[in-house]
Amino acid sequence: MISATSTPEAPWYVIPSNHKWFRNLVVSQIMADSMEALGMAFPKPSVDLAEIRRQYHEAVEEKHEHKR
Repeated sequence: MISATSTPEAPWYVIPSNHKWFRNLVVSQIMADSMEALGMAFPKPSVDLAEIRRQYHEAVEEKHEHKR
């Protein structure tokens, strides 16, 4: 009886490890490809970033004016 251990949901990879730099390259590429395939994205901000930026710069300016 032959059993398939590697599946699309849980693939197995044979990675040569006699050169650490190559092993690290292969593993990092597999991880990057797997994460890209998930299609993740940052959610849209739920706050007004332009307003927060404006308030921040206003506060920084006030702080510098008080030091003078």
